[in-house]
Amino acid sequence: MKIKNIILVLCTSLTFCSCSDWLDVSPNNQVDGENLFNSGNGYRIALNGIYKQMSSQNLWGEELTWGMADVLGQQYTKSNLGSTDSKYWQACQYKYTDKTLEPVIQSIWSTAYNTIANCNELIKNIEGADPSIFQGKTLEQGLIRGEALALRAMLHFEVLRLFAPSVAADDGKKYVPYYATFPSVSEPYLTVKEVLAKIEKDLEEARGLVQTYDNQKGYKLLMTKSYRFEGGDLVTDMFYASRGFRMSYIAITALQARVFSYAGESKKAYDAASEVINYTDDNGEKMFTFTANASFNTNPKMKDDLIFALSNSKEVELFKAWDNMDEDAGMVSIDYDDYTEILDENANDRRWNESGGMVEIHSDYDWYCVISKKYMDDASYTDLDKRIIPVIRLSEMHYIRGEYLAETDPASGALELETVATNRGCTAGIFSYVSTLEEYQEAVLKDARKEFLGEGQLYYFYKKYNILPNSKANFIFPLPDNEMVY
Repeated sequence: MKIKNIILVLCTSLTFCSCSDWLDVSPNNQVDGENLFNSGNGYRIALNGIYKQMSSQNLWGEELTWGMADVLGQQYTKSNLGSTDSKYWQACQYKYTDKTLEPVIQSIWSTAYNTIANCNELIKNIEGADPSIFQGKTLEQGLIRGEALALRAMLHFEVLRLFAPSVAADDGKKYVPYYATFPSVSEPYLTVKEVLAKIEKDLEEARGLVQTYDNQKGYKLLMTKSYRFEGGDLVTDMFYASRGFRMSYIAITALQARVFSYAGESKKAYDAASEVINYTDDNGEKMFTFTANASFNTNPKMKDDLIFALSNSKEVELFKAWDNMDEDAGMVSIDYDDYTEILDENANDRRWNESGGMVEIHSDYDWYCVISKKYMDDASYTDLDKRIIPVIRLSEMHYIRGEYLAETDPASGALELETVATNRGCTAGIFSYVSTLEEYQEAVLKDARKEFLGEGQLYYFYKKYNILPNSKANFIFPLPDNEMVY
């Protein structure tokens, strides 16, 4: 596979722009890497470009969240997804070679590897850069390099989860390459375990680099609930604001928990998830708490318990194309009958409750259907609410801790799951029936369906647990015919 890299210059001055401006600037010209990396500001621009690519429609802006990933996880009712010409109608049946779906899979692959190439060019140049060119000197140099390493790992992990079997179903074959140098004409394809080992190595190095900044006394304030996604009034240099949109120390730790869990390394996953759950601010208060149920109606993305998110100022527009039914386009929605069947499991669950909850019931058509509020264009939502793309949240850390506990004590594992559910309004004791690891996993899948609607994670839990509603082959994307990445 060949990779050709293009670096985008997003703007020429970031230091004094607002936080949202820094996150959502658009490219105005292209330069080669040599010129871009002549200044410390150029490295900031390059890093911002990587985050912006990751927020695009082909990746977390649509396909890896409420789009393709949620369709594959059977989050929506098939008949609502449009005609046979709809990409999601084909995707929900795993018809990966259909003419409407092949280009989507190709775009996911090519955009991911192009973004990886951008990470690699940044990493290559920053390793030999003079610290004096950075406004924050060595501290900033290490921070940027650490974030780029973590993003490289995250992108490879997403490719692995889509284009290869899970560890639980691994056949030892080689599936995807791991690109860690720039430039690189081609890299060998590796096994699932070989790719995971490289991901884990990158994440550990990245965590060591960013902790020098993130864990300093006084700097943790930028990751507290009030400032995680804003925080512009705390710093004079906006590059350091809004660490919730960046690969911070604790975001990398949460990603490690996700990777270890997928790799079957349950004790390592438990330890990493526990560190996230118990992470405290400078006053000893827990950094991450569950969003209050009373605020769900105006805060459907539950920002308080988000550990890492991306940002796309056009997110509402992307979703709007799929939340209005017409004859051909389809709708990412759930039939009312399917909705009530799930709601009946616990009617107090605020995630699945229209009254002050995270879904909206539509009756504008010939039938009732239910749509997630997370990406709707609601007048009560702030601009920040509209552009946030949830990627990792606190609930997943509890699911992961419960996995390890359930191996030897399913009841203890169920308590982790209950922590999530009761904080979403459910009745205490609803998982008291869990007595085996298998029952724990089935319970997680039920809860995750409500927790991760619009976020793309349910599909990966099915893969991780090897509990597949259809053929195992349906849970592996075929490699694109053309593996060139531009």
